[in-house]
Amino acid sequence: MIVIPASPSPEFIGIDKWYNSEPISIKELKGKVILLDCWTYTCIFCLRMIPIMRELQRKLSNYEFQVVQAHSAEYEFAKKTENVDKALKRYDITDIPVGVDSRNKTWQAYGNMYWPKHILIDSNGFLRYEHAGYGSMEEFIDPILELIQETDSSVVIDVKKFEISPTDEIYETYGMHFPQIAPEICVGYSRLKRFGNKQTVKINEINFVQDNGPHFDNVVYLRGKWKWARECVMALAGTVEKNSAVILKYNLAKRVHAIVGTTDDKFGKFEILLDGKPLEADIIGRDVNLYGGSSVVDVHWPCIHNLIRTEKAESHLVEIRPITDNIAFYTFVFG
Repeated sequence: MIVIPASPSPEFIGIDKWYNSEPISIKELKGKVILLDCWTYTCIFCLRMIPIMRELQRKLSNYEFQVVQAHSAEYEFAKKTENVDKALKRYDITDIPVGVDSRNKTWQAYGNMYWPKHILIDSNGFLRYEHAGYGSMEEFIDPILELIQETDSSVVIDVKKFEISPTDEIYETYGMHFPQIAPEICVGYSRLKRFGNKQTVKINEINFVQDNGPHFDNVVYLRGKWKWARECVMALAGTVEKNSAVILKYNLAKRVHAIVGTTDDKFGKFEILLDGKPLEADIIGRDVNLYGGSSVVDVHWPCIHNLIRTEKAESHLVEIRPITDNIAFYTFVFG
């Protein structure tokens, strides 16, 4: 973590709902060292921090220490408390207070620009350290212990007892970052400058797109009829064709995920193909089902869907084919 000039910590503002706690404030927590975790459930780096936040809270809760999570939305759908509620259940976040910062007011108050970002606040309510992006357990322990011991110099904690299991379900499902891994690729026009297709795709319109290859690494291609929206591409009523697809040849990954929702908040389905074929049973992800020779994902709510899990880092061509006419495809994510 990076030392920052000590200044009074902003209050939590714009919180729509608190989970796992009554409404809390910096003022009410005075006397405790606070680790503020600014996160969102659609960020894979944020998910990888959950086991670390759990371990710190579990091991240090008896030493006037408190982790607080402020959930700030990256996508419009993540502003809805019902979706955050589902995320907390999926990732088993039950013992850490979580404030739903749907308008990103607390996010702005702390000058955030990244997911995740961590701010360490001392027992007098002053900002002391910050850390942007994914971090290891070791990066957090020493600054936290320093601030705890400022309050009570008699505290002695065996840091060797802090450890995260490499088989934690989150790591097993979502994988870890490694050199040369395929990058996160968003397909909405606010982030993606263009598709790999040779024709021009117009924003906020239904486009009929042809794909004749070739496919270059980490470039998104479309096939069929799609509406190109700000955050996603949409399959709409009357547009889904047999070969409609979002296509990507990723250069290297052990885990392949996709942020997918629906255009009408109703149930949806899409098929996933790898190198033109349904997934084999030994590499299907957590959210994939095998139905009659097809590998299919049921979309109940917008989230990171785990599609593929391989033992080694591999390169493949993946196709996402809508089955229902309400699929909204947002982002490819890798581990």
